[in-house]
Amino acid sequence: MKKLIYLSMIAFLLFAGCAKNEDESAVTADRNQLKAAHENGTFSYYFTSPILTYISCDGVEIGTLEGGDIEWHVLDHYKNGVPEWSIYKASGSLTSESTGEVFEIKESDKVDYNGGDFTFHSNIIGDQGSHYILSGTGLWVPPYTVTIDHAVCPGQ
Repeated sequence: MKKLIYLSMIAFLLFAGCAKNEDESAVTADRNQLKAAHENGTFSYYFTSPILTYISCDGVEIGTLEGGDIEWHVLDHYKNGVPEWSIYKASGSLTSESTGEVFEIKESDKVDYNGGDFTFHSNIIGDQGSHYILSGTGLWVPPYTVTIDHAVCPGQ
């Protein structure tokens, strides 16, 4: 079975697992109203982050892909003030450290906060003919696992 290992999961896990500590004494009435707005519904936001991806196919290491301006679109869904799920969609450019090939990445991840797991699908197309497709599952809570359920490495 062809495998791609840890395609952007490092960055995804970092952002999915981040928590903000707040000083409760500094909370204002405006901030309380903002928190109340997240009681129920789905909320959208964007952020940009770097990403580092290790790629291997059939146990052969292909190389490392790196990108500094990957844009993430996030949908967070709340019920009774508790997050139920999030969808992360990534897009941007990655560069191979060994060949200089430039790749466009499109990725979609869904996080289930109740189960602590996530699913993902990635499509990475290079400007020199390389193409990697993968999907899988993992845990975004300890022990932080990633399992590639399906991987395709056309042209490899």
